[in-house]
Amino acid sequence: MNKWLWITAVWLSFAGSNAVAENPGMWNRGELLLENGIQLTGELNYNWKAEIVQYRQGNTIKAYSAYQVRTFVYFDTLQSTLRKFVSVDYPVKPALSRPLFLEEFVVGPLMVYRRLRHMHEPIKVLTPASFGTDEELVKDIDNFTYLVLAGDDFIDLSDFSRALWPRMQDEFNNELQKYIARLQLEPTSTLARLLLINQYNYLKMNTSPENQSASHTTSAGH
Repeated sequence: MNKWLWITAVWLSFAGSNAVAENPGMWNRGELLLENGIQLTGELNYNWKAEIVQYRQGNTIKAYSAYQVRTFVYFDTLQSTLRKFVSVDYPVKPALSRPLFLEEFVVGPLMVYRRLRHMHEPIKVLTPASFGTDEELVKDIDNFTYLVLAGDDFIDLSDFSRALWPRMQDEFNNELQKYIARLQLEPTSTLARLLLINQYNYLKMNTSPENQSASHTTSAGH
């Protein structure tokens, strides 16, 4: 976790208790970094379905789209966790891309982002807060589409077996097979794939040249 997120996490752990009482979980204390570099601190509500983040300070409420925002972060009081979203220029068609909000879900050499699987139901534009984060929706991992950033390419988690698993096996086949056996994972499930990516990141970071160098330095000091 970088210094900015660490400071934010500490601050939000205290500030989160001040979330609006009349609608707990809907608004949470957080920080919003706009595309023009302006940083805002206040109460945030992310509308999954309309894909806008609402910012409230006092009696003023403003809504921002992925075109206007770089990142936003808040402490989710219902989930008791710090959550970070980024605006990503994502290819929605072969020759067309547009900014989308993606939530950082797994952090490491293979970054995993997620966004809500949109249902075909109307969005009440005049009352966007009613479509904010739903506690039960967030708990079900299969309500989301997962995108893995491998190098400069986004790979849908549904393409895990073809596009990701072979390269993961090339590096850590024995370790990952033992992990599958220990947890009795079924690699075709969303949860198993996310766990395998997380384990791969753990292995990757613990065998990186930086860690190996630090280990040699520590050994030499004894």
